[in-house]
Amino acid sequence: MNPYSRNLYFSSATFSEYKVTLDIRFIDTIEDIIQDCKENLLNTLKAHNFIQLIDTCNACEFHIHTHTLDEILTASPDDKIYICDGHC
Repeated sequence: MNPYSRNLYFSSATFSEYKVTLDIRFIDTIEDIIQDCKENLLNTLKAHNFIQLIDTCNACEFHIHTHTLDEILTASPDDKIYICDGHC
């Protein structure tokens, strides 16, 4: 396993457990993580023409409240890091 990979999972009623793996060498802020993960999710939804889900995703205000940036950078590649949609 790549030591620079981090697994991020969406935690929401609609997108629960959607997984994105990011390389932490290209991350500067928590906002970068959220934006990259949301973009990944949106690209998947667009590839399958899930119009209503695209609208739902665009309306979500995702955040990470379980980890700081430092904790994400020093986490194990096996750790699960959750991105919530505001209904947590």
